[in-house]
Amino acid sequence: MPKLIIDESMFERIAASFTGLPITMGPDGKMLAPGIVDLLDADHTIPRWTPNDDRTGMLVLAAEACRDVTFFSELLIDSKSRRRAMRGITVPVCKLMDVTALLVSRMNDKASRDARTQWPNADQKTYHEVAKRLKKSRLQGPVRWVRNKIGAHLDSEAFTGGTEYLTLDDILGAFGDCVVLLTLSMNYPSSWFSWIRGLGTSPDGQLHIVETMFEYPLCVRWVTDLDGQPIALSRVMLAEDPRHELQGQMEEATNAYNEWVRVTGTQLPLIAMNPIIDAADSAQNSSTANNRFERIMIFQPSKG
Repeated sequence: MPKLIIDESMFERIAASFTGLPITMGPDGKMLAPGIVDLLDADHTIPRWTPNDDRTGMLVLAAEACRDVTFFSELLIDSKSRRRAMRGITVPVCKLMDVTALLVSRMNDKASRDARTQWPNADQKTYHEVAKRLKKSRLQGPVRWVRNKIGAHLDSEAFTGGTEYLTLDDILGAFGDCVVLLTLSMNYPSSWFSWIRGLGTSPDGQLHIVETMFEYPLCVRWVTDLDGQPIALSRVMLAEDPRHELQGQMEEATNAYNEWVRVTGTQLPLIAMNPIIDAADSAQNSSTANNRFERIMIFQPSKG
């Protein structure tokens, strides 16, 4: 795991290094886009962005949990395998609920609350209502009970009442709520999340080369000692926001949710999203005009 240690005094000493430092594009002449680390990828030779703080890590883990849930897509749609799939899907849905709830709690500081006031009114209302429902109803609801008794474990108490208490609406409702909160959470300023990746060491093995991204679209390459203390700045490049990759995963999760609602005929609402430009980031640099995220969440009645 690459690391970089920057305290206030260190930052003041190296801030002058930015003066006159050229800003370039990536090695291929485009914005740098190494992608986000895949926890299941056995190839660790390709350096990818890794979360550099807790809430960035939660966002990435939540996206991974979404992928685990959508893995059950076909089984959940098929009426013959649906009941057993409902039991199996409780495990990743609970993981998703837990990490989403934790991310929401981390985003309840004053700075985050102030940032949400810049969202459209509909988004603010949706975020508040869905976050409250996740905490009050979903987290310890029937999905959790089935997960604990016959999903991740086999408990004799399951004989007193089990899957008959679990409905498809319970599962899809919890999944949809998390997808909404995660998609909206990506619309905090880019500085709310930080990324790091290690590029290797010097020939003598005494120096590390790492890149960080604390605010879109700037990627900074550092030379550090073995403890992660910065020694020098190497270069500054323009890079894509890693959240774009997560946005794609959220779109896949939303499409899966909507397909489940349509095919199974549940009474849950569909989720529609409208992309808009992150005006705050765009104002800082005209090159951020492609920094688009799904900020407006619209719930429509299901026709199923």
